[in-house]
Amino acid sequence: MDKIIETELGTIQKVVVEKMQFLYTEVSNDLESQKKTWPEFEARFPSLTGRKMYGLDYGKSNLYRVCSLVRESDNGETFGLNQFEFGEGTYMRLRLKFEPPELYEKIGPAYTLLIDQYEGSINWNLPLIEHYKAKNILDVMVPVAKQ
Repeated sequence: MDKIIETELGTIQKVVVEKMQFLYTEVSNDLESQKKTWPEFEARFPSLTGRKMYGLDYGKSNLYRVCSLVRESDNGETFGLNQFEFGEGTYMRLRLKFEPPELYEKIGPAYTLLIDQYEGSINWNLPLIEHYKAKNILDVMVPVAKQ
């Protein structure tokens, strides 16, 4: 990994996102659809313990995927959701550490900061990613061309 850059929102670092298998549902890429869909999506699972949650923003197509990593313990169960494999990519990650609801209010400014800073090297063929690490930790990631 490359150097860490400190900002008022959190730390920025280049990371490689590996291939992942996701369960997902797809909605319009607007805040209201996302807010409505997250609780519905989470309610499909018997427990959220150990679940890794992601949001994938496919900006150009106006689609947003609410996702959970497929777990071995799912034993093939899809919980009525679609499944897909996410390829890999190089991303600039901004790690937010705030308590909710402030954490969620920082997502937009985090994307703005990353897009402004890395505008010339963004790979728009890959989605923007939100990785919900913990109740108070969220990684916002913007794909960049390999350098």
